[in-house]
Amino acid sequence: MNFSRPARPRFGLTPLDDGAILQRIRGGRIEDSLRLGPNHVHAVIIHADGSTTDLGVSQNLLTTAGRDLVAAAIGQATAKEGAFTAADGTSGTPSGGGMTTDAYKGWRVYCPVTGLTTPPVYGNVGSNSATVLTVDKWWNAADGTATTPAATNGYIVLPAVMARHMAITENSGVAAAVDTALTGEITTGGCGRATATYAHTPGAATFTLIKSFSVSASFPAVHKMGLFTASTLTAAGIMVFETVLNTDANVISGDTLQITETVTLSG
Repeated sequence: MNFSRPARPRFGLTPLDDGAILQRIRGGRIEDSLRLGPNHVHAVIIHADGSTTDLGVSQNLLTTAGRDLVAAAIGQATAKEGAFTAADGTSGTPSGGGMTTDAYKGWRVYCPVTGLTTPPVYGNVGSNSATVLTVDKWWNAADGTATTPAATNGYIVLPAVMARHMAITENSGVAAAVDTALTGEITTGGCGRATATYAHTPGAATFTLIKSFSVSASFPAVHKMGLFTASTLTAAGIMVFETVLNTDANVISGDTLQITETVTLSG
């Protein structure tokens, strides 16, 4: 008699023009498939023994702040440029100050490191005061941590719609367009804010973002998910989308909570 555990499944994702096909695959065989429609969010728990708990499908919500960010990026709101007088791993201080508080929240600041032949780095602006741009970190093109720019380097701040950092919470409130933060955002147990994986088929109206949280603690009622422009809670950034999961996720150490978001760009 064989008491071996079943192999842990993997999930394959095929973007479609108006959604995606999500497939559960185990041992090279497709066990099940699910059709996701426009702006659908799907969540599933993959347990340590290889079994799964499907939490169903819900709808994402574009926040007011997210809508404003999309408008700024597509319409190319007025950029800011100049030189820094100071910089560190999570901030840059533009010469002259004079900024309106949070005018560049959710935008990106680009800055060279050294010389004309060195690729520039960027930071996702989590907030700004009158004098300082606070970023989540300095990034390179490979999604890695880049070198901090020199204190006197030039910079340019541009509006950008880049909301691929996923966060979750057990807060039981509803999702609302006016929300700017994910109340009670989880930061521990393998469920802290993390960068999701992007996929898109050229010409399709939908792109997908998927993240698998490797749970190392117990969270009995994960209720909501948000997509942010910044990678850390400290930097905050803008919550562009907020979603109430179709069913609360009850996860324990050893589980994997996988969330798939579809974003549809309607013409």
